[in-house]
Order: sequence, then structure tokens, then C-alpha cells
Amino acid sequence: MSTQYDVDIPFSANHNQQAFKLLELPPEVLALLESDKPPAFDPVLLITITSSPATATTPGYAILCSGDKKYQMRQKNTSNPIMILQPSSTFPTEADDAASFIPVPSITAIAKIEDTIELIVQEAEAKAPPKVNKWHEKFAKSRLEKKG
Repeated sequence: MSTQYDVDIPFSANHNQQAFKLLELPPEVLALLESDKPPAFDPVLLITITSSPATATTPGYAILCSGDKKYQMRQKNTSNPIMILQPSSTFPTEADDAASFIPVPSITAIAKIEDTIELIVQEAEAKAPPKVNKWHEKFAKSRLEKKG
């Protein structure tokens, strides 16, 4: 009886895993990279990565810049790792077999990616309006004063 398991493909994992990160690209940045005139040759379309200044309340972060657009780069972990596979060849382990010198097609995992880099559009930097006390902040403050 024939089954879907008639042909096995040997699978192995490379001990020296390569380091990869997946980068989510917005359509406009992807179009720049795939265009006939890549950004490396056009200073207006140049894609760069810089860092934002750290402040007392916020840490610095990486920013991808493309033309007049800025994207904050943020690492996101995933519970389902992605494996990058590479075709390879293995040899049968049976030494008595005359065909043992014929390689068998197989697959080798060369990397496991557990996180990706997400790009978040940065809005134009504008000064924040002055903070106005909200009624709930005043209410909470007055309740603390009454208890104390």
C-alpha cells in the first residue's frame, strides 16, 4: 500500500548556526530597493540607520531613514521560530551497501530566527502641548491628601 511517506528527505541541523534577522520593510522602501536605480546611487533616496538620542526618561533606539521618512526599528520576538534551510547531501549509514557512496539529497537547517525587526513610522517631531491637569488626576491627588 502506497503512502505519502514513501520518499524520505533526511533533515539535519548545522551546529554553527548563522545569525539572521528578518526586517519588515514598508512597501515604499521595498520599491526603492527593487528599483532599477538603487538608493546607493541617489543621495536623495539613500537609506541610512541612525540612533535617536537617549533621554532621562527614554532610551535611544535605532531609526531607519529613507528620504524624508523615518522609521523606528523595534525587535519583536515570536513564539514560532523560522528556520532557514539549505539543500545538502548525506550518505547512507549502512557500510555493507554498495550504493553507500551515492549521495542522498537532504536538507540542513543553517539558522533559526526567533525575532524580527519591525519598522514603526515616526511622525514629524512636534513640540508636545503643555500638560493640563485632568480631572481624574486632580481627583486622585485630592483623595491622597484626604487619606494622609
